[in-house]
Amino acid sequence: MLAVRVWLGYRMFSASYSSVTGILFDPGQRPFFRKWFGEELHFPMPLQMALLAKGAELAGGVLVFVGLFTRVGASLVAFTMLIATLTANLGQNFNIDGGFTISYCLFAVILIAEGAGKYSLDHAIREK
Repeated sequence: MLAVRVWLGYRMFSASYSSVTGILFDPGQRPFFRKWFGEELHFPMPLQMALLAKGAELAGGVLVFVGLFTRVGASLVAFTMLIATLTANLGQNFNIDGGFTISYCLFAVILIAEGAGKYSLDHAIREK
């Protein structure tokens, strides 16, 4: 469980950190996310939806990585990756990213079902 947790947490953090900071602090990045989430994915309020999705990846990734509230963090990741798979990666747009989002979703589901494992903050807190 440690390997799954650390790998998934790291991947979510590394995939989302620059996006979240770009949306919040770099006005030059915002048109990219408006186009991606608005014109390509057809979400309402595209910038807010991008921040919500990337923020869920970031927060979920950090929680999963450290093993604190792992099921909550994994739920954020699973939901976000499920939506990413269904909206951006199915049908004619299915590509290598689709395989990644499906696998991230499945790893998150494993963590939801099994928990963080012995080497986690969840386990340490539960033991006290």
